[in-house]
Amino acid sequence: MVLNTKCLDEETTRQIIARTTARGMDEYNYDDCPLQKGRIRILLLKPDADRNGDIVVELLSCSIDELARIPDYYPFTALSYNWGDEDASRDVFVGMGADNPKPESDEITKLVTLLQRRPKRFKVKPTLHEFLREFRDSTKEVGLWVDCFCINQKDSQEKSDQVSKIATVYSTAAKVSIWLGPADEDGKTDRAMDFIRSILQAGTGEIFTRDYARAWSELIYLMRRTWFSRRWMVQEVALAKEAEVRCGSKRIHWRDFSDAVSIFTLNFDTILKIIKSELGLDQCLEGITDMRPLNAQILVDLLSNPLQSLESLASSLSTFSVSDPRDTVYTLLSLAKENSKLPQKPKRYALPEPDYGINLLQVYTKFVQWCVQESESLDILCRHWAFPELEHTLNNEDYPELVKLPSWIKTVDDPARGAQKQGFGGRRTGDSFVGTPESCCYNASPGMSPTISYGIDQIIPIQKEEQTNGTSEGTSEEIAVAPLGQQMIKISQIHLVKRPQLDLSTSITVRGRCIGRIIKPSLMPKGIIPKQVLQSLGYESGSTELISIPDALWRTLVADRGPDGKPPPSRYHRACMICLVDDTKSGHMDTNRILQQDANVKLKADFVKRVQAVCWNRAFIDCGQDDAENRLVGIGPGDSQANDLVCILYGLSVPCILRPTWRGGGDDYTPDYYELVGEAFILGQMDGEGIVDLSEEELRGQEFRIM
Repeated sequence: MVLNTKCLDEETTRQIIARTTARGMDEYNYDDCPLQKGRIRILLLKPDADRNGDIVVELLSCSIDELARIPDYYPFTALSYNWGDEDASRDVFVGMGADNPKPESDEITKLVTLLQRRPKRFKVKPTLHEFLREFRDSTKEVGLWVDCFCINQKDSQEKSDQVSKIATVYSTAAKVSIWLGPADEDGKTDRAMDFIRSILQAGTGEIFTRDYARAWSELIYLMRRTWFSRRWMVQEVALAKEAEVRCGSKRIHWRDFSDAVSIFTLNFDTILKIIKSELGLDQCLEGITDMRPLNAQILVDLLSNPLQSLESLASSLSTFSVSDPRDTVYTLLSLAKENSKLPQKPKRYALPEPDYGINLLQVYTKFVQWCVQESESLDILCRHWAFPELEHTLNNEDYPELVKLPSWIKTVDDPARGAQKQGFGGRRTGDSFVGTPESCCYNASPGMSPTISYGIDQIIPIQKEEQTNGTSEGTSEEIAVAPLGQQMIKISQIHLVKRPQLDLSTSITVRGRCIGRIIKPSLMPKGIIPKQVLQSLGYESGSTELISIPDALWRTLVADRGPDGKPPPSRYHRACMICLVDDTKSGHMDTNRILQQDANVKLKADFVKRVQAVCWNRAFIDCGQDDAENRLVGIGPGDSQANDLVCILYGLSVPCILRPTWRGGGDDYTPDYYELVGEAFILGQMDGEGIVDLSEEELRGQEFRIM
């Protein structure tokens, strides 16, 4: 707009200037830097010799293809950092470009135009503000890519488009800068960063003595920085040409950091002992007993073997968090081997694409659909991979309506080990029976392809059976519960739990066979195998000498497998006998006490660690048949209940526990739907024994609507 200054008196001019000045400090809104197709924004960080001076930046729109094709076209550093939970309270000033008024413009027009180009305020979180101060050069402008700046987070369409380009951004960047945050006031992180160089230069075992206990504890402190809990950072580092780790004013090459973590892992048991030997240092461990829950180690291992399937990545990175749960899937798309440029089998199904315009249930359902199609398996239903829905929508963002997730989408609230941000509380439950797609060791439904339909695609009303004389007659759709060779148990014999009506769009319908129902589950809390469980499996307490024990006893406690997923070693039988004679004076088998007292007795320790990996906080389940030959026993989720059903779903590699649920009304005893309680180990049913001798009619099985 060109002002007609001839029509303006002095007072009006002052008012225009005042209003324009006020507008100059408005919040930045991307109006001056829109994104066209195929372009990204680069953040230009202006120089300043004064570390405490205002941070001034400018946004530049660039062709992503040009940046990838000509790396030196505009070299930039991509930032990998944790946003943090703090409010965006710090100011960064975004310059509005270098447009100048035309030379022929009068003085007032020039002044107003310049005022309109004044920087606008952009609020950032403290950790990013601190990084920009550390990274800023004193004399020259530097290019950066920072997600919260370079993507308009309030525009879901732009966000979806730009997220699909993130892989190209990080693989194109001259360097990826990993920001662990500012140094702590006590100097722990500074000393830890310096100690990494000592670890790499050490040629003897001197650093594994008590003199270095504090240094190792400070390294653990550094590895607990929240950056290591971010899921986005996995692909950011994996795709980098070169990466550096920064914490405060210290920095080190990522390769050096990775090597230090690997050395730490190799000598973990020794380091654990020297830290515990020093008074006051063991608090940094917070229950760590091995390296598996440490995200730094998980990351280093993953990057040494990056080609994994999307389903495997989602299943193995449950301890890495996201602020938007839809990113549970989106963060991993670029890393998945299905996206690799290396030679591989032709893609049968297209990977899900980022879409921030849909809700969480839709995102997760698309992912499950893809997993089932690609793997021809239902195992994803029993894996704990999904982040739960938010308790409230994200602040001032275009987040869809909140949804309630169904039982067939298992969340990471209950993984085998706690998330890093919760501390290293050690084991929380047994290891997964279904494992990862690359390490599946059971096959409960061989040759049976999954059949599944999704209520979100087609909602079919539940039909109530007609009633005669106030009673419900059995129908072909009525579930028959029967181990092989046993009398059928009709669903009307089972007490059903009443639940409020749910949205049928959250349902799936699958086919399978019910083989039993739980009579009484027995919880095995924190590695303690109760007396009644041992007795149910054939052990008579009080024995001072044993010649043999029932195979069902020791095979059930180790889920009939070794830790490598192969058949269990025969020594487990002997180890179990020794533990029963030596360590069950109270009638219970306390695996924790056995490890504390006999950790050096390898025969016992090896067996007991496997028992913990199987039984920890799970329930022993007994289907209660009198016929010992057909009796069903095994291990299920810790929240298994009496009258839950033990089922083999076609396409699922392990049995599962389903809970019949009745919405109520009338005398109809056919359940309206089922809740998926979780996976199970059932002795003698893990390799197809439950379906191998069935007729074609029996193999038709039963449809289960799961919600």
